[in-house]
Amino acid sequence: TRAFVVKVDGKPAGHANMTIQQQDDGTTIVSCDTTVRVRVLIKTYTYTCRTRETWKGGRLQQLVSQCNDDGKQFQVSAAAQADGIHVHVNGREHVAKAESWVSSYWTLPDAKLREGIIPVIDADNGRDMQGRLQFIGTAQITTAGQVQNVQHYRFNGPNAIDLYYDAAQRLVRQEWVEDGHPTVLELTRVQR
Repeated sequence: TRAFVVKVDGKPAGHANMTIQQQDDGTTIVSCDTTVRVRVLIKTYTYTCRTRETWKGGRLQQLVSQCNDDGKQFQVSAAAQADGIHVHVNGREHVAKAESWVSSYWTLPDAKLREGIIPVIDADNGRDMQGRLQFIGTAQITTAGQVQNVQHYRFNGPNAIDLYYDAAQRLVRQEWVEDGHPTVLELTRVQR
């Protein structure tokens, strides 16, 4: 279990808990529970999302997500089939590419996909996105109370997102701008 703090405009605004379970058959199950509350002037923005991803052989097998984005409700389910990933959002279906990454960004995509345009399923609302992953370099950052060497990437999609991964290719930090507000997801604790 990996615990993250969410900071908006430099101030704590929520948390995310990510649980990664490796199964004996090579399947990886990733569950994430995120809650954010931000007060801007007289408005309070609330976001909650619970997701569960199932991966095998570097490919998404299933995704289930329930998200409340400040009152907008999204029920997402997705399953890999022969012709791609069938994504259902609030009762509507579309087919995403079989090699799609998910916007939890919990691990790097397969190395073969990193050079080209990467399709992404938005875990919040099931939308298809795409972008390019750019390797920025190795950096030293403090994560979960320890200084670590991490790999810094930038995902250039609808938004620019800076992503930092540890030696096991697990996400330790994410930085982006949401509606004009600098936002950071930062690893604070790892429990095995």
